[in-house]
Parts: sequence; structure tokens; C-alpha cells
Amino acid sequence: MKRAFTLIELLVVIAIIAILAAILFPVFAQARTAAKKTAGISNQKQVGLAFMMYAGDNDDMYPRRRGCELNSSLNSALNNGTLRCGGAGGFGHSMTWQTWQKYVKPYIKTVELFFHPLRQHNPTQWNTNGQLLNSFVVNLSMIGAETSGFSSVPWFGGTISSVPQPSGAMLLLEHPNNYAAPFVAVGEYTGTTSGDDPGKQIERVYPLAIREFWAAQFYRVTGANNCTIATPQAKDPVGAGAHGGVITGMADGSAKFLAVDAFLGKTPRASEYVASGTGFPASAGSYSTNCRPTSPQNVYILPNGTTLNMGINYPLWGLGNP
Repeated sequence: MKRAFTLIELLVVIAIIAILAAILFPVFAQARTAAKKTAGISNQKQVGLAFMMYAGDNDDMYPRRRGCELNSSLNSALNNGTLRCGGAGGFGHSMTWQTWQKYVKPYIKTVELFFHPLRQHNPTQWNTNGQLLNSFVVNLSMIGAETSGFSSVPWFGGTISSVPQPSGAMLLLEHPNNYAAPFVAVGEYTGTTSGDDPGKQIERVYPLAIREFWAAQFYRVTGANNCTIATPQAKDPVGAGAHGGVITGMADGSAKFLAVDAFLGKTPRASEYVASGTGFPASAGSYSTNCRPTSPQNVYILPNGTTLNMGINYPLWGLGNP
């Protein structure tokens, strides 16, 4: 005579399955996150090596470009023969810092290496402008940037061989709310005039090595300027990401992961870095979401006369003696 399961036995089996699922599902999620983080580190390493190859082919210089090149979009769907450099057509063929990936694209076999496996890129920016928002970015203080009438040059000169402590200096990182990591300038567009391009001003720019700024990227913020950490303190799920940190690519082509607190610990406070002049933030009206400067974009301007402590030992930002 066959014996069927009783209701109690079925309930016990279901309860055991539910308990096992509750235990195992978080483990699977953590394993999936760890695998994607490893893939992200590999991507960063490949892009960092591409920068080194670019410099090797261009007199040791990091790239600084602007202008417009037909069919140059990272998004191949925008390369249909129509020039896209502003207006209703978007910026798909722009060569400025918002699409810095184009500088090293010839050394990268696939555009997919520029995507972050743990972050969802902004579909509007990708489909309209071919730009990657919410992914990896370049540290503009390391390569500089070109704009109309103005050229920003890294404080060390912009050659790859002059990078201070290249194994520890951060060239690339993930930064979900921007296209590049901002730099610091002392005084607004003041400097020498370029001999190669008369009328264009050249200014030395410096790393945004200010812990208060980066804390506002990783933690929930409040207040009009969005640079003030909210109380109680809690990590921002987008800023800190599922893995709770930052994948960084170094100037020597290596890459590694830093947890949020480790990243902040390698970044000086404003009181350490800004020796004189206005601290951070300089003014409440200059900042928008995630403490991003509104005008000019990606330049944190400190008043004329401000002195920066470039000798403090924070190798992540190229600060200190080699």
C-alpha cells in the first residue's frame, strides 16, 4: 500500500526549502557582485594600458583634445554620416573630455571595456550623445582638458613619465555622476598664453584631492549645495555602488579596488590640502547634485592667492615626493 506525504511533512519540507533559499540567495548575489567587480578591475587595467600605449605613440603626452570628428561616436548607431556636434543632433562626434574614451579607443578592441559591469549606464546620454554616464571616468587633473580659448595642463606637465608615484597615482576611477573626475584651478582662467595657439591661455591644474568632496559622492547628502553629509550617515546606493567602493586604474597600468573608507582615507581633508584661502566648498551657489560644480563644469575654482599643499603624502592623488 502506497503511503502519501502528510500535510505536516509537506509543510516541513517547504519550510526547509524556504530557509535554504533565504540563506543561499544573498550568497549568490554576493558572488555575482564579486565576479562583476573582478571584471570591472580587468576592464580598468586594459584601459589604463591603452593610455600608456597612447603616450608611447605621442611623445610621452597624455591626450587633450577638442573639436568634432564625423562618425567618431562610441555608439555606432550614431555613425550614419551626419555630423553630430551640438543642437538637436546631440554631441555624438564631439572630441572633448566628456568622451575621453575616444582618445584611447584605437588601442581598445571593444567599446564594452569602457562599461562598468556593476553600473547601469544612462540610456539617454548613450543614445543621444554616445556618452557614458555612470561608468568609469578619467581623472582630468592627470590629463588636463581643452576648451575654447583655454587649455588646462596638469601640474606635473602632462607627460606620462613625469607622473608622481605612478604605481599609486590614480588615472582612472568609477564615478557614477559625471563624465570625468574634476580638477582644481586657482583663479578663473588665468595663466600664460600659448605660443603655439596665440590667444589661448594655459593654466596649471591640480587634483581635486579633497575628502569632503568625495564623501559627498559616496554618502547621502543634504542642504542647498549638496556637499553636506546627511545625518545619520549612510552610504548612497548609487554613489557607493553594490560593491561599496571604487575601482581605480593607476598611471602604471595597474588597477585595484578600494572600499569607500579606504578611498577617503587616501584623500586629504580640505584643511590639509588648501594651505591658504577659501576652504571647501568655496560657495554654496556653485554646486548641484552630488556636489558637482555647475559653471564651469568640472573645474573647482579656488580664489587667486590660494596655496595648495602639494607636498603632503597622498600618492593616490600624485601628492608627495616620489
